[in-house]
Amino acid sequence: MTATRSTPSSSDRPPPPRVIRGEVLGASRAERFAAFERRFAVVSRLMDEMVVLPGTSIRVGLDPLVGLIPVVGDAISGVIGLWLIAEATRFGIPRIVVGRMLVNTGVDMAVGAIPILGDLFDVVSRSNSRNLALFRRHALDPSASTRNEQLVLAGIVLVAVGLLWLAASAIGWLLSIQIPPP
Repeated sequence: MTATRSTPSSSDRPPPPRVIRGEVLGASRAERFAAFERRFAVVSRLMDEMVVLPGTSIRVGLDPLVGLIPVVGDAISGVIGLWLIAEATRFGIPRIVVGRMLVNTGVDMAVGAIPILGDLFDVVSRSNSRNLALFRRHALDPSASTRNEQLVLAGIVLVAVGLLWLAASAIGWLLSIQIPPP
């Protein structure tokens, strides 16, 4: 008695999924979330936590290394962070969370542009990892609390207003100084 193997014909196999602009058509929200979350996690790990510094428990990614290239390095890191945020917005996360993600990336770009101090800041800031955590929390559960994000953004606005007031006061004081003639 010989056993025959039956190979599935091409008509027995389901058609391959159609992919347009990186998105699988017909895929459920959970499947799209899982695919993007994997990509986000890989990029985040590469940029923020790729290797452990020998003799320490500090993890370093490409972000501080790329940041050593003046101007261009921080721009590259910023573009990658903004791309991840733009992709994450397709999952309908609340605008306040998108704002928090933009602040994380913006602070990383602004402080990262400062020579030497910025490179040290890039080692500890890990903006992509923080943005990944925000994405995981809010992408599948739009009803998750945004209280923390609201408080952080309100604090940033208060600090910005305070700094503007301080700068305006300092300029006014400088302009009001009477310099006696010689």
